[in-house]
Amino acid sequence: MPRAASPLPTLVLLASALLAPFAAAALEPAVATPAAAAPAAGIGATARAVSAGIVAGIRQGAQQDRNAKPAQIACARALADDAVAAPVQQVIEASLDAQDRAYLEAFYASPLGVKYQAAMLSNADPDKTFSAEEWAQAKAAMASPAYQKLRAATVSSNPLAAQKIGGVLNPLLGECFKDGDGKGGGSGGG
Repeated sequence: MPRAASPLPTLVLLASALLAPFAAAALEPAVATPAAAAPAAGIGATARAVSAGIVAGIRQGAQQDRNAKPAQIACARALADDAVAAPVQQVIEASLDAQDRAYLEAFYASPLGVKYQAAMLSNADPDKTFSAEEWAQAKAAMASPAYQKLRAATVSSNPLAAQKIGGVLNPLLGECFKDGDGKGGGSGGG
């Protein structure tokens, strides 16, 4: 039974591949939940969008990991889109000023922001998804100083993001990968 090649290397690889692009994959996300079904008070559309992007990256990473077992992939797929929305909100509040938060919230909560998020998750062709005016507005939002600050704040190399977001995400991933089959293994002693 010496399975020294535990899921830990896969988990570490997956986590590093997924946590590094907090900003890249996470900030160009899909719609996590409709605005009417907001997960919790105090969590904005920006945090939900970032969380949905992080979770989408995890799902994609698990799917593409040729060493991942079906149960691990299923576990990653079962992660809630808003799984890390609360810590993302904490990072946003600690890192961005009120004006930047308001700008981003206005974008992500808008119909265009929702459409943009959905398109990014599905890798939709912008030319087929957006009018020229919509695409110009979305690109302007992504080029804005507020968005750049959001990217910088939510990358895993930012100690606050690593602590807050990683502190919630790592146990979730650990549950998916703790015994190699995503089922959780035996009783946790130790």
